[in-house]
Amino acid sequence: MNTARVLPVFAALTVFVSCALAQVDEATFRAKFGQPLARQTFKIPAGEMVVDYAANGHVCRIQLPPVAPDNRQPGMKSAAAMDEFALKLVPLSLRGKELQRLSMANGRISMVTTEYENVTLFEPRAGDRRTSVSIQFKRENCQPLPVN
Repeated sequence: MNTARVLPVFAALTVFVSCALAQVDEATFRAKFGQPLARQTFKIPAGEMVVDYAANGHVCRIQLPPVAPDNRQPGMKSAAAMDEFALKLVPLSLRGKELQRLSMANGRISMVTTEYENVTLFEPRAGDRRTSVSIQFKRENCQPLPVN
């Protein structure tokens, strides 16, 4: 066999062997590098949506900005538009029956909580302005986030 034919065959075998060695099963990968990300950030028209995951991979919490672009008023943002976005994201059929609404205040800082059968919505406020929206899924426990 001449060297002109051996070199390409050797190169191809090297690539195939290195690819085969690079494949590891999920258990080995998890043992070496740990669980998948417990948190992901997504870009949405209103800004960023932060999603936290339970150890089973299910969503356990969604954090949203306080306002979103309002389709009815171009160039404007509103809390009602964010409420519509949150309703599309987690519809009433997924939330379940509304159980109670609570409002707690300490000076200008307050929290409005709406509890449903399957989720709880938290709306922290500063004065009369909502600062964020958080949707917590009751049946899922969020993974602890790594400390940097």
